[in-house]
Amino acid sequence: MYWITLIIVGLLVGWAVKSWLAQEKTLRGEPWLRLLITIIGAWLGDAILGDWGWMLAGFNVIAGIIGSFVLGWIWTAVGVDEEASASTDAR
Repeated sequence: MYWITLIIVGLLVGWAVKSWLAQEKTLRGEPWLRLLITIIGAWLGDAILGDWGWMLAGFNVIAGIIGSFVLGWIWTAVGVDEEASASTDAR
């Protein structure tokens, strides 16, 4: 149940990152790499921030959301596909 909760949090935050932060950007490996990065962020958030807040099946949901959003934000900042963005700007 821990892993299912982690994946659901990662997928939801991955969708939110794309909807809010990367609307006009073309990211490398879209959408699979973004989803993988947000799932890893959810796991790191739970592992680093520990057991506090809203716990569901042994997973710290709030820490998972924070970690997933931070890693997704970093990926949005550095993962821009320059070739795809240049072709979009030329139109």
